[in-house]
Amino acid sequence: MVTTAAPCVYFKDLAPFLPDSLEGFTVGATGGSTGKYGEVSVSEAERTYTRGEDREVKVRIVDTTLGLKLGQAIREAAQKARGRAASDPTAPIQWKEAVGFVRYDADEGMAEANLLVGERFVVAVTSRGFPSTVEVRRVARGIDLAGLARLQ
Repeated sequence: MVTTAAPCVYFKDLAPFLPDSLEGFTVGATGGSTGKYGEVSVSEAERTYTRGEDREVKVRIVDTTLGLKLGQAIREAAQKARGRAASDPTAPIQWKEAVGFVRYDADEGMAEANLLVGERFVVAVTSRGFPSTVEVRRVARGIDLAGLARLQ
């Protein structure tokens, strides 16, 4: 079932919400696309940041006609984690501008934060080579989530 939503914004309108830089990181490639796949429309913008050869952060912003369904899944995951202490690295994100969940795979050194912003946009921040979720939370907090929520 396809959920109806406002048409997707063009990926070049999402790109300004990607951080221009991250302290201590080299800014890598910025990419994006907007497309229609059958009844589903998707726009996404992504930027990669590296520190040395073993540390990386990626920020991806997605707008899709499946946003309501994705948003529901993000809200449910955040709700399931609600009882976790704020000091827990996988505690959910409950900010004024966004709600989300955080995961960490110690074996792979991978962390991810998935946020629902403005009841429409999905912001995914992933990191590789860090010992916890601190970096993905810091990067997510630095994004203009309120501005993104106002995007039409």
